[in-house]
Parts: sequence; structure tokens; C-alpha cells
Amino acid sequence: MLTFHASIYGGPPEHARPLPVTFDQTIAALQQFERLFIEPDGSLVWTGSTQDGELWQVDGNLIDRGDALAYVELKGRCPQDQFDRLLTAFGWPQATLAFNLPERGATLSEADFRRLAASEPGAV
Repeated sequence: MLTFHASIYGGPPEHARPLPVTFDQTIAALQQFERLFIEPDGSLVWTGSTQDGELWQVDGNLIDRGDALAYVELKGRCPQDQFDRLLTAFGWPQATLAFNLPERGATLSEADFRRLAASEPGAV
């Protein structure tokens, strides 16, 4: 299970930039997910449970900037395979993503973020 509070940008951590998808493309992709509710303003909540019955939830906001999706704010916990699925709506795995941890003031690569998010305290 991954635990996190992060802002997700496009590009490597040292050159974070808007994501390679538009706001509308992202909303359309996320509307296909079961148990994911998204408002027209980009706020979302996605819930589920593991095969063992453990409940999880991710809350977030899509932040639009003109014709680009500037970044996505996500907070919660979910299994790694569901997190992977969520990232596909933001252009992953074709696009490199940067993960900013606002409470720590750090921006991490995907590999570093995943390591931290999988740890006991998580990436919060």
C-alpha cells in the first residue's frame, strides 16, 4: 500500500513542468475508472478495497493552466497497481513525472517517491 500527499508534475524533479495531457483529456480518462467521482472543477475522490478487504481512498484536484494540466494534487493511500492505473491518466508511463511533497518541501523522482510512499510513514 502506498501512502502519500504529493503534487505531480511533468518532467524530471529538477525541471518540473506541466503534465503532457490536457485537463479535459484527464477528466475523460478518469471518468472511466469505477468508484472514482470527479467534479467539473477537477476535484476527485477514488475509493476501493483490496482482495483482503482493506479499504483505501485517494482525494485530489486537477490544477488547470490554460491548455495544459499544470499539476495534480493527490492525497491518500492505495495499492501500487491502482496508483499505476491512476498515473496513466496523467501521461505515464510515456511521460516522466516529478513528485513534489509539499509538507517536506522536496521534489522526488518516481523511483524515490515510490520507495518513500511504500515505507511505514509514507510520502507525506
